[in-house]
Amino acid sequence: MVCDNRYPRTDRCVPAVKSIRALLLCILSVLLSGQAFAADSLQQILDKVASVYGPAPGAIRETGTTFSVLEGEGSLLRLYKFPDKFHIEIAYAVASEDRTMIGAKAWNKRVPANPMSRGAIALQAARIALPWSLLSRQSEAVDRGTATAPDGRTVRVIEVPLEEALRMLVDVDPQTGYVLRTRSIYVMGGTAVEFSTVFSDFRKEGGRVRAAREEQFAAGAKTGYSFIEKVEYLESIPDSEFAPWALADSGQVAID
Repeated sequence: MVCDNRYPRTDRCVPAVKSIRALLLCILSVLLSGQAFAADSLQQILDKVASVYGPAPGAIRETGTTFSVLEGEGSLLRLYKFPDKFHIEIAYAVASEDRTMIGAKAWNKRVPANPMSRGAIALQAARIALPWSLLSRQSEAVDRGTATAPDGRTVRVIEVPLEEALRMLVDVDPQTGYVLRTRSIYVMGGTAVEFSTVFSDFRKEGGRVRAAREEQFAAGAKTGYSFIEKVEYLESIPDSEFAPWALADSGQVAID
């Protein structure tokens, strides 16, 4: 096979090709080169995400149903107030979860969180705030190239740091701008643990896009799923709704 480099890329494969196989390989090379040049830049991907999801609200309230492989079914409430207030409540039949984060402070069931719990809470906060938790860190974003999503789609992988030992990789569909999956890597004591969430059942409501279904995994094993029945994008949420921990942010004494 002879490919003459004096000609434009689309004309390189000249009639000296001796076999059909060689011709197909040459055409494939041209097509792959064209795809590489056509790939959107990182900034173009982020701009598409911002356009699809719209401007960041002041606060978010989510309600729904969640299922845990350990606890069964429960009701779910998640609150987020930009830039750094978060609260989650899950009421199971015989157990409950209650976590809160306000800036650098975090609580797990009203007890100050240890470093591992703090990382998990920070991750939950970053997920409810997507895609704005990604867009607000775009100056620190690293383009990790492409990968294949669980459903077979090609995605663009973008990495952002959340905390010193915690980073989040976000899989974005370059065609739609939807966030399809997050993978968060928490490193502690030289050990790395991966937590991931797969988003699906995307819906457009009030000029915004949201995922109604989430599937959660830890270290590759499925731990549960959630169905988000209602999302409210609000101007604000009173600090009292994060009570009693919100009082600690101002130095007041919390009263249960």
